[in-house]
Amino acid sequence: MHWADLGVTARLILALSLCGGLIFAVVFSVNDRFTSRLVEEQVMAHSRDVVAAAVYSIDDQLRAVARDQATLATALESAPRLTTADLRRILRYHVATNEEVFGAAIAFAPGFSPNGRERSAPYCFKRLNGELAIIDLASPSYNYPQQPWYRLPAERKAPVWSEPYFDEGGGNVVMTTYSVPFYRMQGGVRRFAGIATSDVSVDWLGRQIASLKLNRNGYAALFSRNGVYLAHPDRSLVMRETLAGVAEKKNNPVLREIGRAITRGESGFVTGSNVFDRESWIYYAPVPATGWSLAVVFPAEEMRSEVTRIGRMIALLCIAGIVVLVLAIVLVARSVSRPLAEISLAVQRIAGGDLDGDLPPIRVGGEVRHLADSFGRMQRDLKEHIRQLTETTAVKERMAGELSVAHDLQMAILPHELPELPGLEIAGCCVPAREVGGDFYDARLLADGRLFFVIGDVSGKGVPAALYMAMAVTLARAGAGDDCDPAELLGRINRELCRGNDSCMFATILCGIIDPNSGMVRLANAGHTPPAIRRADGTCVFQRLSPGLVAGYLEDFTYVEEQVTLIAGDTLILYTDGVTEAMSGAGELFGEARLLAALSGGTGGAGELLRKVEEAVAAFADAASQSDDLTMLALFRRDGTGKSGGACTSF
Repeated sequence: MHWADLGVTARLILALSLCGGLIFAVVFSVNDRFTSRLVEEQVMAHSRDVVAAAVYSIDDQLRAVARDQATLATALESAPRLTTADLRRILRYHVATNEEVFGAAIAFAPGFSPNGRERSAPYCFKRLNGELAIIDLASPSYNYPQQPWYRLPAERKAPVWSEPYFDEGGGNVVMTTYSVPFYRMQGGVRRFAGIATSDVSVDWLGRQIASLKLNRNGYAALFSRNGVYLAHPDRSLVMRETLAGVAEKKNNPVLREIGRAITRGESGFVTGSNVFDRESWIYYAPVPATGWSLAVVFPAEEMRSEVTRIGRMIALLCIAGIVVLVLAIVLVARSVSRPLAEISLAVQRIAGGDLDGDLPPIRVGGEVRHLADSFGRMQRDLKEHIRQLTETTAVKERMAGELSVAHDLQMAILPHELPELPGLEIAGCCVPAREVGGDFYDARLLADGRLFFVIGDVSGKGVPAALYMAMAVTLARAGAGDDCDPAELLGRINRELCRGNDSCMFATILCGIIDPNSGMVRLANAGHTPPAIRRADGTCVFQRLSPGLVAGYLEDFTYVEEQVTLIAGDTLILYTDGVTEAMSGAGELFGEARLLAALSGGTGGAGELLRKVEEAVAAFADAASQSDDLTMLALFRRDGTGKSGGACTSF
């Protein structure tokens, strides 16, 4: 029988069968190739996401340990008169409030021990039952100055994450240590005073890795900078083997390549045999805080099984489709075209803005039904999106209004008019980095003619810092009486800020009293930046004060008073670290040298001097966004007895 002798139905059946078979073969081949590639890409993307999330989580927690340790080192430098009891109390608080920290130590260099001994290293750690214990590492059996966690940061003069080790004589667990050197002034010279450490147990890191959610039989592993196994499903490898060693034993080039890349701090995706000799897909990336590397491993055979399953399913669907196509070709032609035309008209109405119009009822199923349902969902989702967008816009506008009111209330706390005194010009300014900030200053005229002044900087930014700042200003104003003593007032403020301070916020504060007749200034400092003095001849120097401990950190800390005398023409300048730490677009800090340069020279008064500094900082930052609040207060002692006062508060 020839082709010409066949009827239309037979021709359609034969043509559709041949075309369907050819299409099936092409689709099956292309699908197998592209599905395999797609699965590999999905595994790589999933691996990258899992590693990135895990690296971010671990890195964030380790950076939190580093930040807290830097705060502890700063506190040790700021408070050289801490007793052994103070140190133990600080260590207990530090370990108890940091879940990631297994233990913490303060190892003093010879000559700096608070108990008079040659060596002292109080160490607080968590026992297995969760209780805290404190020992002294300074013992004949444990020569801590020779330990890597002490020696390396002391030599490098910088914080160091140690390679994992078994801390025999200390916590008696496998751990890694973050060590920060701290320094103190001795004989006018800044000398190395010891090492403050925080220990993170490797078991804790292993639990973090084991908690990762991986598909099927995938698993994760953690390696040190030198390729040592820190976490792995095979516990016999942990702290006993390196990637390079396992690669040599198994003659595995993939593991050897990964080991070399890890030591270089690289990331990548490779395929090959894993440590269990199974073909796998492996992705690895470094943890920035420590230089360690995290890897996730997926068995390739199990992942490719999905490709095989999909191929079989497509084959069955294609065969069934050819059969159904032959039987339904006529019905499909009639049943599809009519509802599609109705849907097209309804979609045109929706496109014209009629979101409330109903779609026509569809009596057929399959793709046409799905298409109609999809348009129906699109119509409902679009209406819901418009409603939510309207509500979100209203909420954002309300929040913006509330922040504006909070800004106005905070600025109202700062003085808009400064006191007027014979022979003394006063000027101040405050430029918050956000709508609300944590910097403050104040100046109050006492009944005996002296002037009380204060400047401070609260940790953090935003609304919490603004509330803490309001409390600090209120305490300062309440205590600024005629018999006010700066050091005693600072102690009262510190005690009040410590009470109920569950958020662990703190503030640097510098307060003082000036006698405009004699020029004598009494000062007390709570961890604030040192003030500067511009002399009458235009030269400018920093007035270094005893740093004191930041307010709100240790309730029973005692502050000291220091004195300096201003002669006619001298100007005392107080400022927050938002001035010296102003940052350019290249990430460079404004610094103390540029501040001295801006203050030096000229003959202007307090207001003109602060304007010069503001202009210098703005020119230095250029287009870079302001990273911190900028606050200054200047006291200029004039010749003669003319009254002068004012405020240059910037908003």
